[in-house]
Amino acid sequence: MELTGIGVVVFLVLLFAPALSSVLKSIAFRNRAAGRASLIRAKGESGDREGRGRRRGERGGRG
Repeated sequence: MELTGIGVVVFLVLLFAPALSSVLKSIAFRNRAAGRASLIRAKGESGDREGRGRRRGERGGRG
């Protein structure tokens, strides 16, 4: 009887693993985005304007 219970638990874990993985990736993405946003805000508040935007004559793509 215990083997059946363990089998059910394993089956449920395997069944919900992809959805759980997706949720964890989403949470990690939001945490990274929040961290980047706070760094950008901190730079803006410190008055450090260097490195914002593009410099004159600089182009994207292959060079």
